[in-house]
Amino acid sequence: MVKEHGSVVRPALIIAVGSLGIVTMTTLIVMMPMAVDAQPGTAPVIEEGKRVRLVERDADIPAHPGPRDARVPFRFAGGSSGFVLSIDSASGWIEIRSERTDGEDGVGWVIRRYIQDAPDNGGPQGPDRTGPELAWCPAIGSPDPYADGTLRLATWNIANLHARDGQSTFGPSRPSVERDAVDYERIRCYVRLVDPDVLALQEIDGEDALRRVVDTNVYDLHVSGRARVPNMNGRQNTGFAYKKGLDVTRLPDFDALNVGNRGLRRGARITVAYGDERLQLMSVHLKSGCFSNADGGSDCASLLRQVPVLEDWIDQQAEGPDPMILLGDFNRWLNDPGDAVWAELDDGQPTNASLTAITDGMSINCQDNRFPGFIDHIVFGLRSIQFVDRSSSRHMNLRRADRPHWDAISDHCPLVVDLLAP
Repeated sequence: MVKEHGSVVRPALIIAVGSLGIVTMTTLIVMMPMAVDAQPGTAPVIEEGKRVRLVERDADIPAHPGPRDARVPFRFAGGSSGFVLSIDSASGWIEIRSERTDGEDGVGWVIRRYIQDAPDNGGPQGPDRTGPELAWCPAIGSPDPYADGTLRLATWNIANLHARDGQSTFGPSRPSVERDAVDYERIRCYVRLVDPDVLALQEIDGEDALRRVVDTNVYDLHVSGRARVPNMNGRQNTGFAYKKGLDVTRLPDFDALNVGNRGLRRGARITVAYGDERLQLMSVHLKSGCFSNADGGSDCASLLRQVPVLEDWIDQQAEGPDPMILLGDFNRWLNDPGDAVWAELDDGQPTNASLTAITDGMSINCQDNRFPGFIDHIVFGLRSIQFVDRSSSRHMNLRRADRPHWDAISDHCPLVVDLLAP
């Protein structure tokens, strides 16, 4: 007899008993527990952030709202692959994101026996997640910050990162990059290579998309709540991935950057404990199309409406108790001599609002240096710049061996800097 939901198999042992020349059959039930899920040693490794495959089943796979919750609001497609989001230690139930029977992505809880195997995970430290072309991929990192007290910051625009394979963030009239499974894993390998404590991100469809490119047993996630714009298949959100061992507080979006236009992107905000300080961090993605003083038109009109709003935020932080850092895609060559946007942001008032961009004087090092200047920046205030290890700032190029895949990775490269131990 097999009982579902964590019970055991108890095979019946049948013994013939002779009595008075008459043979009678007596059934003796011998309680012999064994695991429902699999024979010892055959169960796949199930870990948060790993890919799994569901069993094939005519009735498909019931998805539950929570552990031990009998309700079934939808079903996952049998035989589909998905990602483990969390595991409930008390019940053994597993939260996954996978394909629903209607073809959409869904998140729900399943019992262990509906997971067939864990394909291409390569074990808990395995670098090869999808095949030999990713044999270079670093091992999974630690969820704890660096032991020497260094705090590594990075920013990366990952270019229209949709949550689903083969999906473009923009519609048919302006198609953006479409990725398959190995493209997502390749991006994950670059995140491992940088190994940031805090990674600011831009052009993220949402947390489901971000889970596809960071190890969620290493990082917690925070993504802004920008609504989907009409005629788009996805969203361009800002956000953060930060190591689980850090003391981080999530803050509400800085939605004033939309300057009355819901299509413009919000700032995602967090605070991070750093010695005796709490650093105020914001990931930004300003309006594109107005890269220098020579540009004009409606794109510049939108950007120039965002600039005083951002300056007000900088000034408020300068007068507040915490050092501030801005990270992201400013869509502006702020390092150009006499740039009007930089002059407005860095007006030196109030005193602690004096700014430094680590890209100032840095050489472009991204994809054959095809870009004329930096539009991605990490900007420090007067109180936060004192923590920076100036020798650590770098533009991290993509591997030459990945050149055929550069467009599927991103049209930006990570910008990285370390803060010295407090």
